[in-house]
Amino acid sequence: MRPTTSLSLSLLSTLLLLPISTLAAFTGEAEADGVKFDFTQLKTHSVVVEHKQDPTVLKSNYTINPTGKLEVIKDEKDQCPDGTQVCMISRLWRGDKPDDGAEKVIPFGSIESPKDLEPEYTIMRDEEKKVLGLNVTFHGPEYGDKKQSAIVKFLCDPELTGLEEPDKDGKGTNALKFISYEGEQVATLEWRTKYACEKVLETPAPSQGSWGFFTWFIVIAFLVVAAYLIFGSWFNYNKYGARGWDLLPHSDTLRDLPYLIKDFLRRAVNTFQGSGGRGGYSAI
Repeated sequence: MRPTTSLSLSLLSTLLLLPISTLAAFTGEAEADGVKFDFTQLKTHSVVVEHKQDPTVLKSNYTINPTGKLEVIKDEKDQCPDGTQVCMISRLWRGDKPDDGAEKVIPFGSIESPKDLEPEYTIMRDEEKKVLGLNVTFHGPEYGDKKQSAIVKFLCDPELTGLEEPDKDGKGTNALKFISYEGEQVATLEWRTKYACEKVLETPAPSQGSWGFFTWFIVIAFLVVAAYLIFGSWFNYNKYGARGWDLLPHSDTLRDLPYLIKDFLRRAVNTFQGSGGRGGYSAI
């Protein structure tokens, strides 16, 4: 596990929390103030906290599903109610075996919360307005005479996906970390993940696609015609001393071209019109 430095703690203590809104249920997505968060790639995750109470050890398991309710295990009696999104289950262990029955089973939030218990979430920023992550507060029912809530701080960490957890020997990094359980009423957890980093929507660069066949055909045809006119004009000038229109190759044809086109169009019109009602004869 990576230790939390005093510098990071002081930084978080001076965060500027900008409220976004409340939700009927937190499903892992949020967007506001030009910032979009998407935690839907995360899955149910847990962190275990141990408190030694010789000769026993109290192990508290905090579990959260950032996209919906926790799975209900069939025939398991010690679990939070169906619909719970954040749950803590504490058990006493003697040696390597847990006691029968849990000491505490506390739900901190439900996806079916009434309006007064809807989760709240805020963007976390530092003093320079840089986005540090998303703060989500889940409100649960009372346990004993204390209303329970859980604060989950999704912190930006480009090096972690958020799915990391130690192996059975306790080696490795757990992306989810227990911070405190103040007054047996407010549990605070930190979840480090790259999905909590600010996403900047970049303007796509203009397309640099290659030219199509028709474009290349036009370009090549233009170059061929230009080369033909230039070479033909040079040839007529040097061999015949031509000037003006006579410089162009086939200048007679080019001069007659408007008349040829006009004659062609007239004949085409006459062909399509036919003789009308004149029995096949055209007017003279």
